[in-house]
Amino acid sequence: MTDALDRFFVEEVTSGDGTSSASLNLNDNPTVLLVWAANSFNRIASRHYQNTYGISAMDWRMLVMLCKEPDVPVTAASPAVGYDKGAVSRALSKLEKLGLAEAKANGTNPRSRLWHLTPAGYELHDRILRDAIERHKRTLDGFTPEEVNTFNDLLRRFRENVDNFLE
Repeated sequence: MTDALDRFFVEEVTSGDGTSSASLNLNDNPTVLLVWAANSFNRIASRHYQNTYGISAMDWRMLVMLCKEPDVPVTAASPAVGYDKGAVSRALSKLEKLGLAEAKANGTNPRSRLWHLTPAGYELHDRILRDAIERHKRTLDGFTPEEVNTFNDLLRRFRENVDNFLE
């Protein structure tokens, strides 16, 4: 018995020799479309932020994170931005070298540090924020506010389902 959702995930394909088989549906599969959209958005954003501001999209995420939650350790920043601790540490080190972020000791463990933005980091954050908001609006061009709310709801549920894979 097939599931009602199967048509979104599987399609019949015909190979060069005329045989038919099932394969992943790349046109109507919500998970494939989401990954492709996210990858495209991230790739274009990274290129824009690098060319315009000299930082990557990951660096931008970290500027946002540190603006919202100053004095955050890597262990808390990692799940908040959705990247592993190594990637977060590398991004923070880069921001530190650029004079955009700095860390202070967290207790007696020298490896445990609390990160925050410098004045230059806040200034860059504010400049990029205006640009990012315009880019986000362009991405949602043609969506009504109700559609954006629905889309956000669906994405939250989707993420919840994905997070349940980890349990």
